Amino acid sequence: MAKVSALTQGLAPNHDHEHAINNLIDSPWADNLFISVAFVREAGVAKIETALQRKNNIAQVFVGISNGITSKQALAKLLAIGVQPHVIDMGTQASLFHPKLYAAIGAQQATFIVGSANLTASGLSDNVEVSSKVELDLTSHDDSQYASALIDPFRALIGQHPLNVFQITAGNQLDDLVNEGRLEDESIKKKAPVIGTKSPGGQSVATPALPIHRRKPQAVPQPVPVAPPKPQNSQVAPAAGLVWSSKELTERDLCIPTGSNTNPTGSMYLKKGLLDGIDQRHYFKDSVFAGLTWTPDASPSKKHLLRATATFEIIINGISNGNYDLRLTHNSKTNTKTYAQNNAMTQIHWGAAKALVAKRGLLGKHMALYHLGGSNYQIEIT
Repeated sequence: MAKVSALTQGLAPNHDHEHAINNLIDSPWADNLFISVAFVREAGVAKIETALQRKNNIAQVFVGISNGITSKQALAKLLAIGVQPHVIDMGTQASLFHPKLYAAIGAQQATFIVGSANLTASGLSDNVEVSSKVELDLTSHDDSQYASALIDPFRALIGQHPLNVFQITAGNQLDDLVNEGRLEDESIKKKAPVIGTKSPGGQSVATPALPIHRRKPQAVPQPVPVAPPKPQNSQVAPAAGLVWSSKELTERDLCIPTGSNTNPTGSMYLKKGLLDGIDQRHYFKDSVFAGLTWTPDASPSKKHLLRATATFEIIINGISNGNYDLRLTHNSKTNTKTYAQNNAMTQIHWGAAKALVAKRGLLGKHMALYHLGGSNYQIEIT
């Protein structure tokens, strides 16, 4: 008789799918592993990589594509660990390939995890997700029938619709799928996602993050964002797409007073943040904002301060709050203690946008900066 238990990831401690699926893959009695999911990202595969590589010879994976999420890097990682996934293209945006099923199957028993968790880092550990863990006795007719009813329809797709369902066996197929727009390239993030737009009369909401349960993560190497090469001359095009990510935002960053005597500056210095391989003294002026017109301050005593203006769409928790023309200042002096200590030299002045960002609900979140082209940028806080 089947034994059923619940996984309520985020709502209860130690209920994450990452731990449960790794345990499922490592089932010593399993001679068949089956995974069928809508979305796969590289960091999701990394969370089960070690266990899956040990069982790559018995693993069968089905993955949705043409959905704006499944990536080339994720499928490349599956290939690298010896798994050749079948991909499913529905051929229409009217419906998605949307199952989330993980199974370990043996001669006399099987375990299924069926629910809402995709093979992404968020799906396996960060989101609130719910699944049922079903442990089956395959010597029972009903349990055996249940297992077959879940698995057989997917396997029946193979060979029936070769334009929609096909196996990935080589990396060049992934490049073709990217070029056709059917796979995403995680190295390219052109703009921030927007899930809604605040109306002109609407109030800006800085909802703090809902506390949820997360298992203490194991040390898994994560890809480090690397900045575009520093321009060698003024003719080099400015960096495009995602150009910067901050560390956790502080009161100083968001111009939030820390005490009754605090006088917020109204600006934020642009520092290295999460980027690797940049010189924060030059990167923003010479790369991120290279296409802007920089002019010396009108005051003779401040002519070393270069000023520019750009348009920023401000997106908070996925909600667009509209466009703001914000000033930028770059300190061009290179003979100061500040410069010698490799401190930040470029700052953004919040101006009219200060009312949006100076909210405690945004503390500890991260800011991302995107260059859309010309003098148009996005600031995303999430």
